[in-house]
Amino acid sequence: MAVNTYLHLKRSVSEKSWRSGKNEGGYNHGKAQEPSLDGKEKYVGYPAMNTVCENLLLQTKSEQTINVVTGKQARAVAADSEAEIGQSPWQLYHKDELLGSYDWLVVTDRNSAQELRPDLADANVNMEFKKVNEHVKSVKSCTAMIAFDEPLPLPFDGLTFDYNSNKEVMREEFKSLGWAARDSSKPGRCRNNESPECWVLQSNPEEALRLLELDELQGATLPQIREKIREQMVNDFIDCIPTLIAKSGCGDSKQVSTPKIVDSMGHRWGAAFPSFIKQELFKEMECQVFPEQQFVACGDYFGTYAARVEGAFLSGRAAANEVLKCVGR
Repeated sequence: MAVNTYLHLKRSVSEKSWRSGKNEGGYNHGKAQEPSLDGKEKYVGYPAMNTVCENLLLQTKSEQTINVVTGKQARAVAADSEAEIGQSPWQLYHKDELLGSYDWLVVTDRNSAQELRPDLADANVNMEFKKVNEHVKSVKSCTAMIAFDEPLPLPFDGLTFDYNSNKEVMREEFKSLGWAARDSSKPGRCRNNESPECWVLQSNPEEALRLLELDELQGATLPQIREKIREQMVNDFIDCIPTLIAKSGCGDSKQVSTPKIVDSMGHRWGAAFPSFIKQELFKEMECQVFPEQQFVACGDYFGTYAARVEGAFLSGRAAANEVLKCVGR
């Protein structure tokens, strides 16, 4: 299945470069940096971010590539003998419901090796897999979407906030923000004068952890957590717009009138990015395969492009190639 997924990606036009006439800028030491003019293109899903996944899972009348099941919490069970399930050593369950029997188990979630996770509790996977995965953790993140009835008067479509050099100044001016993008500027996002302008916000890791550990959120429901994230990040973004305008030199920040907000929402990203105790273990391999168990692990924590979508893709491709070798194709 993983191999067919990759082949369909090569046949599909699912991404386009994101260069809409405005450049991506950055802020460091509380001062504006020059927007990037190096000519590098940034690629996004077209016409939507999930188009890449849709093309990966493409099915045609003549070729059924993969069966997609949603709304289930999969739990893998290793069979005692292949004869029990017709030569397929793996079964997937949702509670007591059998979802199917499979020849190979592919694990892409870096948290699956954790002791309290039920998805591999009955899988009897190789101990080397669990041993290696003890050295990777997950960093939480908070995200938000905000829609305005008119475009914001900012001269860029993407912005990264650099907290490495002067955290105190950056936190004072930009608080929870780590990254922001004018989603409406991306290819395929149909916008006209009557459509709202959408921005996507992402927190920096330190502020995400601080926000999610607030006393008022301990024991809170998911909707309550999302509402707190929405409130905090939207307010932080609105508050810093005059600063962004002033530092960009594109107008008088004192005369800024922020467009009306027509919609906004928040989201908790519980396992956004990998964080390593021993990253060198993962740089040396693009995936982890155990042929005798017909089990392979891959994801955004393997290889030299860890924590990036490129790394996840390369790891998945490497896993598919390993499976092909094992089945003699």
